[in-house]
Amino acid sequence: MRSVSSYRFLSSRVVRRHAWAALLFVLGLLAVSDGMAARSDPALVRRTAARLTPAGPVVTDILFVGNDTFDDELLFPYMHTRESGLIRKSYYDRRTFLQDLANLERFYVSQGFLDADVEMDDINLSPDSGSVEILIGIYEGDRWAIESVTFTGEHVIPEDELRALVMLDRGNPFVVSSVEQDRRVISEEYARRSYLDARVSQEVTRDDERRLVAIDYTITEREHATIASIDVEGDEKIRKFVVERELTFREGELFDFEKIGKSQAHLYRTGLFNSVWIEPAAADTGKPEKRVIVRVAERVSGEFDLSVSHSGINFDEFEEGLQNLDFLELGAEFRNRNVQGQATNMTLGGRYSGLARDVRASVGDPWFLGKRVAAEFAAHYEWKEEEKKTGSDGETEPFVTEVTSGSFILSKKLDLNLTLETGYEYSHNYDESSADGRSTKTSALLLGAVYDSRNDVLSASRGMFLGGEVDIASPRLGGTNDFTRFEVDWRGYIRPRRGRVAALELRAGWIDPRGNDSDVPKLERYDAAGLVRGFPDDALDPLDANGDVTRGMALVLMRGEVRFPVHKNLRGAAFVDAGRVFGNIGDVNLSRLGVGVGLGLRFETRIGVLRLDVATPASEKGDPQYYFGVGQIF
Repeated sequence: MRSVSSYRFLSSRVVRRHAWAALLFVLGLLAVSDGMAARSDPALVRRTAARLTPAGPVVTDILFVGNDTFDDELLFPYMHTRESGLIRKSYYDRRTFLQDLANLERFYVSQGFLDADVEMDDINLSPDSGSVEILIGIYEGDRWAIESVTFTGEHVIPEDELRALVMLDRGNPFVVSSVEQDRRVISEEYARRSYLDARVSQEVTRDDERRLVAIDYTITEREHATIASIDVEGDEKIRKFVVERELTFREGELFDFEKIGKSQAHLYRTGLFNSVWIEPAAADTGKPEKRVIVRVAERVSGEFDLSVSHSGINFDEFEEGLQNLDFLELGAEFRNRNVQGQATNMTLGGRYSGLARDVRASVGDPWFLGKRVAAEFAAHYEWKEEEKKTGSDGETEPFVTEVTSGSFILSKKLDLNLTLETGYEYSHNYDESSADGRSTKTSALLLGAVYDSRNDVLSASRGMFLGGEVDIASPRLGGTNDFTRFEVDWRGYIRPRRGRVAALELRAGWIDPRGNDSDVPKLERYDAAGLVRGFPDDALDPLDANGDVTRGMALVLMRGEVRFPVHKNLRGAAFVDAGRVFGNIGDVNLSRLGVGVGLGLRFETRIGVLRLDVATPASEKGDPQYYFGVGQIF
């Protein structure tokens, strides 16, 4: 063990960190020379360390000497004992510190310093026993190296490919932690090539005199593993063929781990399973023919949600709203992902309030006509009572709008996250306030793409969503409207700290009439209701030539939200929204966006996230608006 004197330790610390007291130290050194000599005694160092209690002095300094290969900053992470800072204090604990020394020594050995020795070399306890300085002496010794790496036995993988797999090779430092890792990597490569029963043994020979290590791998390949049969376990409600059609491997093929991984991803993607595990039967170990077991755990397929919500409440009008409850909106939705055990999904839902109601239904099949293409049929009916001004005195009269629509959408997943969509939609629009026939028809082709890497569709904390869609409506398709709609929606989610989520959404839409604006009926245009939290429903809609609120041909929306834990299932949120609906694409001006800021609460329940927000305009004066509903807003 390399010895270091107390004088060298203390003087180096003073000169390096306390230069302003160097002169006082030299003068005091003459007066306490006897004590300095006593602390140089290793036995006294040990006795001093032993009398320090777990609630003992504050550690002010830790110094390493002898660590020629690794810097101090690389060694500190292997210690629980730390130097105290300006705010956080670190206290000396003898047992913890002895474990730190052992950890440092194991680190050196793992890096090829097989003769390394780490000890406490000196300790300086302050006269009042309130603080302590510690010196750690490190004897590294020689670093062992790899003399040779050989591969014996018959092996179909060329030696140069095997050598490229391992981290340890001739001339490299001997890193103990890499020895088993290299053997495992070779075994995994053989398994990847369908040699499931290949055996890779490893022999390490040490030359203590020359500080060298020789590693020899002996490989026994055996035969390729083939799939003799496929057994599905855990399929209680789901029919067996639903699981089997998602598998990318078949009986008689070689056991391929890449296909196993893809099959697991396909099964998870259906949303029908909590867990999926695919493995060869343990009883077939050593046999070339394997019975593959697909073990699944099913999710509950049916869900029923009830909700009470409203896009916003202005409490100046709250008393009047309480008399007729028009401001309340009641909603219900039933979903089943596994109708008749065939992975067919069905949704029935609706909303009701005094001023609006709608009913929607959809049914989808992930394998349309036996192909890996998802198909969805949907129908929707919406009735809504609105108001319009009838004169300059501000009087209004009610009018009714109705929309009846149906759609057929085909979607194809290109990989785990990317989906292409196409389809057809037909809608009949009735607007009682319209002067041109009141009734129009929209017949449109839909083209879209979606990239979705979110970890949770309903309440994401990581990943992103990017969707784009083009709708082409034309009289040639059987409608009366002629326009093209472009929409893009991006959402990103990150988790900067545990329990916290930062979310951002950017959305834009544009309707291009292939003629004049009359080719786009009012009900097909954008509405700002609920667009920006903090504003009444019609505050961010454009105005027509008479100064009345109307709908627009362009939309811009930006949202940012930070969600954080409050207590158990209760979470908080702080958000900023900015957006507006514009009359035409040429009217878009980001400086005119309405900006709202607010705070909210999120309560996580079995039926979903219950949301309560309060927001106020930041770009102009206005009253606070209150929002409540089910689910994250984005």
